[in-house]
Amino acid sequence: MTVNDPRISYLLRQGDTPLILAQRLCAWCGHAPELEIDLALANIGLDLLGQARHFLGYAAELAGPPCSEDSLAFGRDERQFHNLLLAEQPNGGFNDTLVRQFLLDAYHVQLHQALSRSRDAQIAAIAAKSLKEADYHLRFSHGWMIRLGDGNNVSHR
Repeated sequence: MTVNDPRISYLLRQGDTPLILAQRLCAWCGHAPELEIDLALANIGLDLLGQARHFLGYAAELAGPPCSEDSLAFGRDERQFHNLLLAEQPNGGFNDTLVRQFLLDAYHVQLHQALSRSRDAQIAAIAAKSLKEADYHLRFSHGWMIRLGDGNNVSHR
């Protein structure tokens, strides 16, 4: 799919990062260090998937048929995605995942604050809803950054 409309391209940029990040986080399902963390990462992944759906759905609406939310999520070649490269980095260890999550959460809070003031009413609405989730995600990942930093020599590294 070739995108010539700058609005659609922008919406893809906003939808692709949470889509890829959701997939990365959900890979922890059944593998996180504790059941509670396992569920928290899965729930954050679901929040991100919801954000991706809103942005990709709006892009599909603007593009018109035969474009759909699903075709944008699953029908594009890997080179057609516009996500931040940090989102697609391998999970690595739990600490690697949490550092990536913290950086992207901090970014998403700032992004959604700004987008909630967009002149485009639909983008503003998506961002306002996403901001509530991003605030929670940042509290979660920030807490883990503190825990890892306060731990032992291994967690310090």
